[in-house]
Amino acid sequence: MEEKINEHNPDIVALELDRLRLKSLINDERSMSGPVFIKLIQKFQQTIGRKTGVMPGEEMLYAYKKAVGEDRDIALIDQDVRNTVRKLKAVHLTEKIKVGAGLLLGFVSRNKFNISEIPEEELIDEILYEMSFKFPGLYRVLVEERNRYMTKALRQLQEENPDQTIVAFVGAAHRKAIENELEGMR
Repeated sequence: MEEKINEHNPDIVALELDRLRLKSLINDERSMSGPVFIKLIQKFQQTIGRKTGVMPGEEMLYAYKKAVGEDRDIALIDQDVRNTVRKLKAVHLTEKIKVGAGLLLGFVSRNKFNISEIPEEELIDEILYEMSFKFPGLYRVLVEERNRYMTKALRQLQEENPDQTIVAFVGAAHRKAIENELEGMR
C-alpha cells in the first residue's frame, strides 16, 4: 500500500470501507457480533489473518492512517456494512448452512489454498468462480453487489474530481472486477 501511495502520489485515497467499519478499525472494535453466520465468517477471517500475519482490515487501517498523516483526502467507497448484513440475512438458510459447514470442515484447504500466504490472482478467480456456483446468494451479496457499489462510488468520485489522482484499495476478491468495469468506461 505504501508503495502505491508513494508511486502515484494521489490526492484521494479510496478505501473498501464504510463509516462503521472504519470507526470499528480505528477504535480496534473488531469484536464478534451479529448473527451466528456473521460470527462464523468473522472467525474465519481472523483465522486467515493470524496465518497470513495480516488481520482483517489492518491494511485498510494502515492506508487510512498514512493518508491522514500525509493530509490526503479519503473516500470510503463500500456500502454500509449494515446493508450487507441485512442482505446476508435474506440468503437462503440452506446456503448459509453449506457455507458454515464448509468453513468448519476447512473446504478452503481442499482448494489448494495455503492460508499462510496471500493467494495468486488465478486462484482467487477460481475460488470466486466456485463460490458463484456453490453459494450464489452469498456471492451476489458479498461480491457482485459490492463490486457494483464500489465501482459506482469510484466513477462518481472521478466525475466529481476530474483533475485529481485517485488510488483505490480494495480486497483481492474485488480488484479485478472493479478494474475491468472502470477500464470499460474510458
